[in-house]
Amino acid sequence: MDLFRKSADQTQHTTEDVVSVFTRKVANRTQWGAFAVVLPLAIVQAYANNWLMAAWLAAFCTYSLTLAVRSRQASLEQTHLLIFVTMLALAATYSTWINGIHGFLWSFPVMASVVFLLKRKLAFVSAFIFYLLISLAALVSMPLDLAWRGILSLGAMVVLTITLLVLLQRMQRNFTDLATTDTLTGVYNRKRLNVELDKILALFKRSQGDVSVMICDIDWFKPLNDKFGHLQGDRLLIQAAATIKQSVRATDSVFRVGGEEFLVILHDTDLSGSVVAAETLRTEFEQKVFKVKGAEASMTLSIGVAQLKQGEHWTDWLERADQRLYQAKDAGRNRVIAD
Repeated sequence: MDLFRKSADQTQHTTEDVVSVFTRKVANRTQWGAFAVVLPLAIVQAYANNWLMAAWLAAFCTYSLTLAVRSRQASLEQTHLLIFVTMLALAATYSTWINGIHGFLWSFPVMASVVFLLKRKLAFVSAFIFYLLISLAALVSMPLDLAWRGILSLGAMVVLTITLLVLLQRMQRNFTDLATTDTLTGVYNRKRLNVELDKILALFKRSQGDVSVMICDIDWFKPLNDKFGHLQGDRLLIQAAATIKQSVRATDSVFRVGGEEFLVILHDTDLSGSVVAAETLRTEFEQKVFKVKGAEASMTLSIGVAQLKQGEHWTDWLERADQRLYQAKDAGRNRVIAD
């Protein structure tokens, strides 16, 4: 199918991709910045004969430089980032222990790094542990009135930073939904389809699990659209999408790929199982009474079905299903034909 093949040749970027790239860039700059800032501090500590702190900062500089070089090409695993922020946190805690307020001031950028670089749950736990450690160090090494003011200020910054992070993550999910959801029907759109198909293909190569696809087209939709008008035609499409979603399983994925054309990915389903699902959908769709403009309308579906084969690219897989769809239409419509 030319339409699917054309889409496969285009680079697709979801909101998750954009955020992931942005996060990696920020992490990379944080690592370079940490190296540039901490290296002079390590030299100062060595000059002051504070060899333990100097050695720790030198080790951190080496690790930070290594991560900075590696993260230019790919995102780092959480383990590496956890080690990075742990070394920062321990250095700030020890510096507070021996230097008082002069070391405590470093806890603010360190805390921001902990919250931002790690995933949410790990970030929350790590931030809480660091907050306890730095608070104890401050109470021991600083005057009490100065210590509790600093501890409260750091706590307020943690709350604000975490709140901002949660809001940003919610915005990310909302933007992702907007970018990958059909605005009319609420099912997934073509951009999300291409991403899902790439994931399915990669998973299929590893696990060889069954996966099938149904391509559904509403029969004679244009005459209905002309009869009731485009606004009512949109209402029919919304009801059609809802009917398809209700017919298939919650684990299956529904996409709108054309004006009145929908695609359903059936996970863990072989060809015979997908034919049963398609026939069930076709029957339910035919029996459904669609409401439009104070009247009732009936619609039917033609469905093409195909199961993914070993060594097959998803463009060929969808093309086989699309060919079966055309055969169903040529055979009189309102029927299921499987490959």
